[in-house]
Amino acid sequence: MLILSQVLFLVAALGVALAAKAKANREDSHSSEYFVITLSALAAALSILGQLTLDAEGSDSGTLLRILNNLAIYAGAPMLVTGVVAIAKSYPISRPAWGRWLLGLFALFELCRRMGYGEGYTLILGGCCLAGLAVSLIWFRARTVAVPLTASLAFLVAGFAAHYLYGAALSLLLGAAGLALLGKSVKNAPLRPQPE
Repeated sequence: MLILSQVLFLVAALGVALAAKAKANREDSHSSEYFVITLSALAAALSILGQLTLDAEGSDSGTLLRILNNLAIYAGAPMLVTGVVAIAKSYPISRPAWGRWLLGLFALFELCRRMGYGEGYTLILGGCCLAGLAVSLIWFRARTVAVPLTASLAFLVAGFAAHYLYGAALSLLLGAAGLALLGKSVKNAPLRPQPE
């Protein structure tokens, strides 16, 4: 069940990356946001690919696996949500601002890790990411975006809870469904801001 969940999550993450890359090629005002969503989804895909192929017991492969997992969770997820919120609000973010945000995420992760607050930081960061997706629903007016994003949020909340209550297999399966629906929302996002 775990391997099937990992494969489905990998396919869903690659689907989000492809949908966001296609939008980045067509969009002028939000191309950096779609590019960040693409890179964040690829970070999640690499993390899962590492779980499927790397030996967690080996010293070098175990270190690489931890790096890929940390990149996906502590940098990729917040960057992806920030990109979705920026697109929803029609607020383009410059590439230097994305770089500063990424450095801030790295610094915050390292600070919390060294202080021994890793578990609490993970819970807070996950809650903030889910809240960011919920807030983006306020600004998305098109039903073709809002409906799949709402379903995506429901699956991601269930997956987040399942990780702590039931384990990784169910969490990844629900996360894969959430990512697939998020990819549909990204694909359906209007190219121009909708007048209110």
